[in-house]
Amino acid sequence: MKTITRAKIYLPMAAMILTTLAIPAAAQQQAPFKGTFQGNDTVAPPTLTQSITGIGALVGQFSSTTVLTLTVSPPTGPAHWVAANGDSIDTTVVGSPKDVLMSRCQVVGAQPEDTYTKVTQIHTITGGTGRFAGVQGSFILTLYHDVVPRSDGTHGTCGSYSGTITLPGAAH
Repeated sequence: MKTITRAKIYLPMAAMILTTLAIPAAAQQQAPFKGTFQGNDTVAPPTLTQSITGIGALVGQFSSTTVLTLTVSPPTGPAHWVAANGDSIDTTVVGSPKDVLMSRCQVVGAQPEDTYTKVTQIHTITGGTGRFAGVQGSFILTLYHDVVPRSDGTHGTCGSYSGTITLPGAAH
């Protein structure tokens, strides 16, 4: 009798414990993370610093700074994204220049004859603050880098990003 009674107690207890452990995973919500931006690149070997501003899903108005090391192939480095209210997302970036092409976006100060390098970057989220604390995921950023420098030596950029991030604790 004792064995049957214990089984009747232990089985529901195990189910309750497993259900409790599954709740945090179920509370996470995947959400699209995408937007557009403009900005500039400052090339000062061995680094390239990207400064962009834009608007996107979940983050709203934002600014971002990425510092890529050009002496490694592909270029890598950290990025810091900041929403208008100060909440932030940190990422590691792996980039790769692709094609040289004609203008694909309207970069401030660009000339009609300017050509652009299409750059694809993979951003992997490493941390966040505020509403982005504990966020996970990755996204792809496509950037068009004006090959012709502006009068101040910077290169105009524009582009978009798209991916999926997981927000911890968000309800379904």
